Amino acid sequence: MELKSFLVLTFVSAAAESPDSRIVGGDPASIYEYPFIVSLVYTDPVTGYREQRCTGSIISSWHVLTTASCFDEVNIEDFKIHAGATHSLQGGSNFDIYYLVVHPEYEPRNRTADIAIMMLYDPIGVTDTINVVYLPPQETHIPDGYPMRAVGWGYKGEYGPKNYFLYEFDTRTIPQQQCLREFENNDNIIVYDQVICTQAQGRSMCGDSGAPLLINNVIMGFFSYSTTCDDSVPDVFTRIDRHTGWILQEAVSPYGARSEGVPVRVKTI
Repeated sequence: MELKSFLVLTFVSAAAESPDSRIVGGDPASIYEYPFIVSLVYTDPVTGYREQRCTGSIISSWHVLTTASCFDEVNIEDFKIHAGATHSLQGGSNFDIYYLVVHPEYEPRNRTADIAIMMLYDPIGVTDTINVVYLPPQETHIPDGYPMRAVGWGYKGEYGPKNYFLYEFDTRTIPQQQCLREFENNDNIIVYDQVICTQAQGRSMCGDSGAPLLINNVIMGFFSYSTTCDDSVPDVFTRIDRHTGWILQEAVSPYGARSEGVPVRVKTI
């Protein structure tokens, strides 16, 4: 594996449990609607058990974006990118991860700068079920109450059963001060200008780390944190536009202009 000054290349062996992976109150979705979404499939090195641990988004033919917290206490070599399928484990195509770049300000204790970029060994080809999502420009303005859509895999309800197929739901942003009040006594999360908080009646992420938050075909955030599996507490997403410059700096094709495939693209909402 290639070394960079703040690359996270190895992690503590994979005894850790997977992050929660639930979307509560969503509707069925198809990979044809969201061809950029991928399942991060983890294989336990001891038992061989495979599971969808987190969700990622293809941002170029060579790069996938997700949370840094997805890789806490596990080894990157035990993951594969599962792309091009509505099912989180079956169908589609699998891709190997070459290396992982974790944001240098990431803090596991409170999810600060919870963002990471995966570089693939081989480029992902564009098809009807595999494509690239746009990034927003740096410092994009997002009004309070703005409608967005969350997409991911998970359970049909708080206690299951597990759903292996994509789900989606519509939600809206809430004021940062309202979100601060909800988490003011919680040391596990810092609510600041690098997160987006959303809330929707009867619908909640409740896990599925890395699941994208969208405005049309632009990824505005991905899921990082919540405390419940209902709508009583906001969902907290890493805010992409606060990191667009960093992503463009790090998500560089390995052969520059000669590289195959689609580069990282930015689109105004």
